[in-house]
Formats: sequence, C-alpha cells, structure tokens
Amino acid sequence: PPVVATARTIGITSPLHAAAQARALTASGFQVLKVKAGLPDPEEDVERLRVVRDAAPHARLLLDPNGAWTPRHAAALLPRFAALGVEAVEQPVAPGDPEGLAALAERSPLPVIADEDAVGLEDVRRLAGRVHGVNVKLAKCGGVHAALRIAETVAGSGTALMLGCLTASSLGLAPAVHLAGLARWTDLDGHLLLAHDPWTGIGGEDGYVRTSGLPGLGVEPRAVRLGRGAEVGAR
Repeated sequence: PPVVATARTIGITSPLHAAAQARALTASGFQVLKVKAGLPDPEEDVERLRVVRDAAPHARLLLDPNGAWTPRHAAALLPRFAALGVEAVEQPVAPGDPEGLAALAERSPLPVIADEDAVGLEDVRRLAGRVHGVNVKLAKCGGVHAALRIAETVAGSGTALMLGCLTASSLGLAPAVHLAGLARWTDLDGHLLLAHDPWTGIGGEDGYVRTSGLPGLGVEPRAVRLGRGAEVGAR
C-alpha cells in the first residue's frame, strides 16, 4: 500500500519548546515539520524557525502564518525564512485578496501555497498558475469529488497540490490518505491531535500515513468500552 510522509505541526510556542518538539518529532520519524507563525513581533517567528532548523537540520520545513502578515511584511520576511531552508509558506497574507496573494507569489523566494484563499473550486480556478500551491482539505472543499476536480483544474498549470486537514479521526482522514499520491505536500496529522482516536488504519505516528489495503477506506474501529462491559469494535 502507498506510504506518504506527512507533516506534523509545531505551534506558536517558545523557542525552547519548539526545539524540543522538533527533536522529538524527527526522532519519531517525521521528516516534514510545519511551523506556525504570526506573532506581533516577527522576530519571534524568525527565532522559532531558527531553533527548529538547528534542532532538525535535515527536516523539510513548511511555514504557516495563517494570513497574519501584510504583503509588505511578508515580502520582507520571506527571504529570511528562505535562508533558513523553509521549503514553502502557506497563506502568508490575510485571505480575501487573491490578487495580492498572487502578486506576492510572483516575487516570493519561497513557494506560496494558498489555503484560506482556496476554499473551493472557483477560488482555485482564480489562482491556478498564479500561486505555487493550493491546500486542499476535504472538509473545506466539499469532499473527494471536489478535491479531484481541483486536482484536474491545477494539473499542468504550475500550481501543485497540498493535502491538508482539520482535526479528525482516522476515519475522517482516510479519504485524503487515499488521494495523497496526487499531492506535493501532505499535512494529514489531525488524528494525532486526538486523545483517543476511535479508528485505526492510516498510521501517522511514525511520520508516514498509509493505506492499509483493507476493503473500503481501510480503517477499522478500535475496541472502546462504553460502560457496564459494553464494547464497540471488539471481535
């Protein structure tokens, strides 16, 4: 079955904690780290990226400011992040101005991936060939069929796919795992944020998501006790 490296997110936290997370994640097998940014003082974001790079010198790094920067700030900051070996930046400026995002992508030293500006098919049609990537989330775009339409739309345009997610169980993420071969970047770690995932079958704990080869979506329910000895998913 296909095996694809997935990113794992390091949130906005202290440089010390970010470095510790980077070391722990790469030791677990993660080769791709997505680092959140967007603090009022961008120097703190630069420092967080610097210590993550030092802690994980061989990791692929993605940056996600969640639209926190103005175009002017983004243009000034992106060369500094490129110098730290960041591979791509996700939605660097506030959503709602796709023309501004495309203009930034044209002069950016880093690939620019649209996220909040690429919700559905019509958004992607406006941006295809004008940004370096679009982040497709099945829960955002309308499901598997919509994601395939988006893939068809950007094919040959120079715009690559990123497959992302919201927090969800392995069942919720399984369809995206089956599409992961279409993507240049894969960020399917939402099930790893759950204290108790009621489903199993897509992996991820070692830095790789995979299809199990089982029928259907390839996931199975975990055995979960529901009080008084009741059990779901037991065999």
